[in-house]
Amino acid sequence: MLQNDPAGSPRPDIGAAIREIAPTAMLVRVYPERRSATHLFESDFYRILTDRRTEEKAARTVRSGFGKLADWRLAHDFYVPTRTLYLTPEPHQIGYIPEDDLSFGLSPVRRIAIDGGGR
Repeated sequence: MLQNDPAGSPRPDIGAAIREIAPTAMLVRVYPERRSATHLFESDFYRILTDRRTEEKAARTVRSGFGKLADWRLAHDFYVPTRTLYLTPEPHQIGYIPEDDLSFGLSPVRRIAIDGGGR
């Protein structure tokens, strides 16, 4: 007899959920809640100008998808193509301004987790 096991249920794909919210988004920068900001970037490193509701939904999706794996008092970047969460570089570091080194600040040393497992 089959049983419904919530722990065994597959988690929703965060990357797919972000693509539904903002189809052209490549990077979601989630700031701490006290700052009340989220930025979405396209592949050409430009910010997507969107409404606050879309930004909040994207931030909620990322936060709920990674839960306690991240310290949400700090800013984090979710890179959609690789479904990877990174700690956002500080304003004085390379990568804070996405186009400054064409990396979005996606240094392996800043990697927090990959959606679907892994650290």
